[in-house]
Amino acid sequence: MQIPVHKTSVMQAIQSAVARGYVWHVSGVVSAEKLLALEEKFAKRYDIGLSRWQRCRQRQKGAAGVRFFAYPEQGTTRFLWWLLFTDGENAAFQREHGRRQVSDQYGRLSWGTEFELVQLPSLKAKPTWSWRMTQERVQEWQGEIQAAIRTTRSDDAIKAVMARLVRLPGFKGVRQQVFELHGFAKKDWGRIRRKANSWKPPARPGYVRFRSDETVPADRVVQRLLVGQTPFGTEHVISKQESSEEETMAAVNADRKTGLPIPRGRDACRVLLIREAEQIQTFIAERWSYESIRLWLLDRYGKAFDIPLPAFRERVRRALQVRTVPVMKGTAEAIQTVPIVDQAEEKKNEQPEKTRRLTWEEKRAGRFPGSGTAVVHNSKPNRDELY
Repeated sequence: MQIPVHKTSVMQAIQSAVARGYVWHVSGVVSAEKLLALEEKFAKRYDIGLSRWQRCRQRQKGAAGVRFFAYPEQGTTRFLWWLLFTDGENAAFQREHGRRQVSDQYGRLSWGTEFELVQLPSLKAKPTWSWRMTQERVQEWQGEIQAAIRTTRSDDAIKAVMARLVRLPGFKGVRQQVFELHGFAKKDWGRIRRKANSWKPPARPGYVRFRSDETVPADRVVQRLLVGQTPFGTEHVISKQESSEEETMAAVNADRKTGLPIPRGRDACRVLLIREAEQIQTFIAERWSYESIRLWLLDRYGKAFDIPLPAFRERVRRALQVRTVPVMKGTAEAIQTVPIVDQAEEKKNEQPEKTRRLTWEEKRAGRFPGSGTAVVHNSKPNRDELY
C-alpha cells in the first residue's frame, strides 16, 4: 500500500470515494507494529489491493467495492485507518459488525477528533460531501482565540492563532467554519479591546484542488516511526542493524590512522578504495550493506564518496580485483597496484594472434571457410559479392 505524503490528499481520496458510493465504513486506530498485519488481513478477506478498473468491473457484476486508507496520527506512533465499501455482495457485511453508514448522524466518518465528513447543501446543485471540523474542535479554537485576545501586551498571540487557521485544509465546510471564527474573533476583539487598533480581517484558507501527490510505501513509513523518525522525510532510515554498524564505524575510525594524505581529483575514489580494500573485505564478510560501507567512507574521506550506490558498488568490485603491495622508494612509502589477471584477460590471451590480411590473388584462388570447395574467380567480383 502507498501512503500519500500530505494529509489533504488522503482526505480528498476519502471524500471522493464516499461521493462515488462507498457509503459504509469501519474505522479505528492501530499501532505502527500492527498496521501491515491489518492491511494483509483486509487484503485476504476483501481484496483491497484491486485496481480501479477491477473494482469497477466487480461493482458492475453486483459485488461490493472495498477500499482501505491509512495515515499516521500526528505526534504519535499510531495510524488512523478507514475501511470503506459500497452496497452489494461482500464478506464485509457479514464480518464487520461495527459498520456504519456515512450519512448517519451518529456514525459519521471522522478524522480522529478533528474533522468529520458531512453533506453540505449547495445553491445550484445537489448536496455535496465535504470535510468540516468537529464541534469540539471548533470550541477549542474559540477558547484559543479568547485567550489570545486577552493577552493585551502584544498582538503576536492573536496573529499566531489566525496564521494557524489559514493553514487548515481549505475544504468547503472548513472554510465556512473559519469564516465564522473570524466573526467570533472580531466581536470578542471589539468587546475586550475597544481602544486598540481596529480589527483587520485575516485571510481564509486556500481552496483545495485535486492533484497527484507523492506517495511512500507503507512499510517504509512504519519503519521510520518505529525508529523514532518522522513518518515522511528524506533522511536515511536507520535500522537496528545499521545502528550497530554505525557504532562499529566509529570504533574503526578511531583505531585506524594511516597517516597517508587524502587524494583529490577524479581518481580519488579509486585510490581510496584500493587503500581500504582490506577493511572493505572485512565489512563484506561481516555482512555489511554497501550503503553502510559507502557512508563509512563518506564520513572518513568526504565528498569523494558522494556518489550513487550502483556506481559505488561497481567501483568496489573493481577495487577488490587489485591488491596493494608496499614498495619502498627512498624514505617514502608508495603504493603500487598490481592488477590481477581475470578470466576475460585469460581468454583474450588464449586467442590466436591476428593473421595478416590476404592479398587479392590469395583470395581469388583460396578456399572460403565452410564452403568445402575451392572457388576461382575469372574476373574481379564486386565488393558485396566478395564479402
